[in-house]
Amino acid sequence: MQSKICVLQVIPNLDVSGASQGCVDVANYLTEKNYNSYIATNSGQNIMKVSEHETKVIKVPVHSKNPLIIILNIFRLARIIKLFGINILHVRSRAPAWSSYFACLMTRTKYVSTFHGTYNFNNVLKKYYNSVMLMTDGTIAISEFIYNEIKTKYQKMPKVIKIIPRGIDLEFFNVASIDQQIKNDILTEFKINKDAIKIMLPGRMTEWKGHLLLLKAFEQVSQQTEKKLELLMVGPDDNTSLKERLTTFVHEKDIEGNVHFISARNDINNFYSIADIVVSPSTDPEAFGRISVEAQAMGKFVIASNHGGSTETIINNETGYLFNNADENDLSAKILKAINEDKHCSETVRQACITNVQKNYSDKKMCDSTLNFYNEIIG
Repeated sequence: MQSKICVLQVIPNLDVSGASQGCVDVANYLTEKNYNSYIATNSGQNIMKVSEHETKVIKVPVHSKNPLIIILNIFRLARIIKLFGINILHVRSRAPAWSSYFACLMTRTKYVSTFHGTYNFNNVLKKYYNSVMLMTDGTIAISEFIYNEIKTKYQKMPKVIKIIPRGIDLEFFNVASIDQQIKNDILTEFKINKDAIKIMLPGRMTEWKGHLLLLKAFEQVSQQTEKKLELLMVGPDDNTSLKERLTTFVHEKDIEGNVHFISARNDINNFYSIADIVVSPSTDPEAFGRISVEAQAMGKFVIASNHGGSTETIINNETGYLFNNADENDLSAKILKAINEDKHCSETVRQACITNVQKNYSDKKMCDSTLNFYNEIIG
């Protein structure tokens, strides 16, 4: 059956980023609804997640920032648009946005973008480079924080701008789907004390994600409570210099037996299920804050920096606490407060967390809103 619209999403790589996951979610939703779905990308481990659901993936070097390749990509994308009868192109990054913009002008195709981050700039040229994400028929902001960033930093606004928060897979992030034996195996494999209060930071090991900040706060909390505590840092750890500093700190403070560095996992939902409290201590504002949403979906109390998207996704004092940005003392105080008030084992907290995400941040709600946006732009 011929679908009503044909959508081409353009993204540099289908990797493990939030932008890529949103692209995957929308692509699979479109094919389930019998729309024609295409993705132009360079590479990525998540290509299989869409190709097995009938989205056609077309390899194009849209990851490149080389001006010559960006120009060539205009004609590559224009050819794809004509070949497959694309009537709306959705770009998710700045470098391919320039190629997409001109390809859509050439073919008179509707053009939309998703503004995924703050896209910091320090000169006029960089600001103009970023502004291509707003030279559209419609732009999606992934949070109210990003919407306000666009309004305050850019004079030229898109014809239409809409806030569509990211969504997560509520079947994957579902406490009921967790196998107790798998949890036990993880505890055994990583020598995690099942009786300890387990604090977790999931996410790539980068400076701004706040790993060292949390370690300093954790060390303070350990000195102020007699309860057993363990810290789990789970995620890609290819930043060797940062990891060396973290392990040095752990050794100097003699907390090696209480801190676990665990590399990237495909079963991050199992680790959320093991955790008691999840911390998102990012020193730069999260554009959306997927960690806070995933944790709440698993019924976990969240402690996050009081800026960016986390201020929208967390219900302060109900599903989590917000602490003063980059303040290790306030972070340690909030962790201690959560422990002393038993937030980590409260059924009321658990239900409030799950309800918040189910109501506002499901991938289905995000995809429904995105499809409605496509139809609005085409209409």
